[in-house]
Amino acid sequence: MISPTRRRLPGWVGAAPLLIFLTVFLLLPIGANIVTSFRVKGEFSLASMAKLLEPQYLDAFIQTFNLSLLTAVIGGAVGLLLAWALATGKKPAWLQNLVMSFSAVASQMGGVALAFAFIATLGVQGLVTQLVLQLTGWDLSQSIQLASFSGLVLVYLYFQIPLMAILMLPAFGSLKKQWPEAAYSLGASRLRYLVDIALPIMWPPIAGSLLLLFANAFGAYATAYALAGGRVNLVPILIGFFISGDVMSDESFAAALVTGMIIVVVAAMGLRVLVERKSRAWHY
Repeated sequence: MISPTRRRLPGWVGAAPLLIFLTVFLLLPIGANIVTSFRVKGEFSLASMAKLLEPQYLDAFIQTFNLSLLTAVIGGAVGLLLAWALATGKKPAWLQNLVMSFSAVASQMGGVALAFAFIATLGVQGLVTQLVLQLTGWDLSQSIQLASFSGLVLVYLYFQIPLMAILMLPAFGSLKKQWPEAAYSLGASRLRYLVDIALPIMWPPIAGSLLLLFANAFGAYATAYALAGGRVNLVPILIGFFISGDVMSDESFAAALVTGMIIVVVAAMGLRVLVERKSRAWHY
């Protein structure tokens, strides 16, 4: 029997620690950043936000958007195939456990450690680069330049592909085994089943996962900075320069760049919430 005291407690009391944590470590920093982006030398100003529209900074947002979109699409496609193979293919249990364990680790790996791993493997003096050079005479580092846009795409795919696989595995679990059997018994082909049944059910989680991959890549900083430094014009790298740079230090404009990133990421996450609402209808 529930005591009268427990009955009087509001339902949100149990979530209070989480709400406090989110307020202190998420909402307050975001609010402080937005305020800083509209203050120049202690006074309210739109100068920092207006500066975002200058060509070199607008180009940084375009480059970051293109990098995030490209890695989300490629990583999403490959990760989707990987998740499909794990969910439906016949394979030994040890192999599935190995792939799942690697995906869980790789999806969270990033920063300087990941950059160093690629430099040690595919850099000018990397193990694979030197091995290929000795065996074939082909200098792999001339074709794969890690400190470039295409090099960053390759490195980002290392964590984008397994992340997509992990996100999509539960969605494949929502496809009941009876559905294709029923469709085939009624004369539907495999393609017809995929187009008319599987795809309408799967597109919301696929779209939501792609949006999460986009946001994940858009906010990545340490990996891009360790590999490319200032050679690729990306928003996270610019933020680092304006926060810690001796010459380019500008706290207000750095906050404005962060505010611009927040707008893009919140828009992506908002779209993800909308498509996830549609996918929940198939889980009951």
